[in-house]
Amino acid sequence: MHLRECDILVVGEVFVEFRSQREIAATDCFEKDVGGADVVVAATASRLGAAVSLISAIAHDPFHGFLRERLQAQGINVDHVITCNGYNGIYFTSPRDADAREYLYHRPGNAAENISPSLIYDDLIEDCKMVFASSELQSVSKAARHTIFKAFHHAHRNDIMVAYDPNLRLQRWSLDDAKESLWSVLPLIDVIFPSTPEESKALFGFERPLDVIGFLWDRGVSIVAVKQGPRGCLVGYDGKIEEIPVEDTGEPVKDLTLVGSAFDGAFLCSISRGEDPFTAARLAVKASQHKATKGRGLQSLPTKEDLISIAAA
Repeated sequence: MHLRECDILVVGEVFVEFRSQREIAATDCFEKDVGGADVVVAATASRLGAAVSLISAIAHDPFHGFLRERLQAQGINVDHVITCNGYNGIYFTSPRDADAREYLYHRPGNAAENISPSLIYDDLIEDCKMVFASSELQSVSKAARHTIFKAFHHAHRNDIMVAYDPNLRLQRWSLDDAKESLWSVLPLIDVIFPSTPEESKALFGFERPLDVIGFLWDRGVSIVAVKQGPRGCLVGYDGKIEEIPVEDTGEPVKDLTLVGSAFDGAFLCSISRGEDPFTAARLAVKASQHKATKGRGLQSLPTKEDLISIAAA
């Protein structure tokens, strides 16, 4: 039996995040952090105890050292994150209120354009239990799409779990490009994290979570976790479907930015420990709720101790 040192291999983009509590144009003060949907997946899984490695690129601009240090502080293995010329991607974000998020992306000389299939090699994939990527990286370039396809294809051939989040963001690319990229990897995917109703309607033509699960089961995806925002999620696996609601903790929601990525990371961490998808979904709902109520970048992501405390309350 091959002993794999890495639980989750994340292929994704690294951003510098500037976060404000007011509208972006009106604020004079921002908090700085490392960000991006894929980074939050990796950081959540790592903080909950999974061994996580990241494949990415960080440009040698003034943020280079800061980004590497922040990633390592989350326990993420950055041995496969290359250093390149150019500039790191930047985005500004503000919750404005609990139900509205504001994003502004700036990607000049984006380092992620240096992510190419040459970063993927057999031993790297075979040393992990699962591979995760999202459409966030696919939207960067054709080379990035080929990178994800190569990682997924090699994992699929070697019976290594493949997980994917469609993470539809039409401010970054067209719906046609997003659908083409999704369908190119769909036959290789074991776990998928679609959101309803807008995303699933645009990508699959269905708004009801039950219909989304049936549609994706028919296309060979074995584990479907449909995220429903404040309603929790609906999980389908092995012919069974279970709804996991969000429990009312009495704490107000502060920021919904990237809570879906926190869900993904917690779910995959649980699966990597051998737990079933329904148990994984219960952990994932708690993790995303924790992030929503804390509302402060990576520090709002739960640790194992946080979730133990929540369960004991």
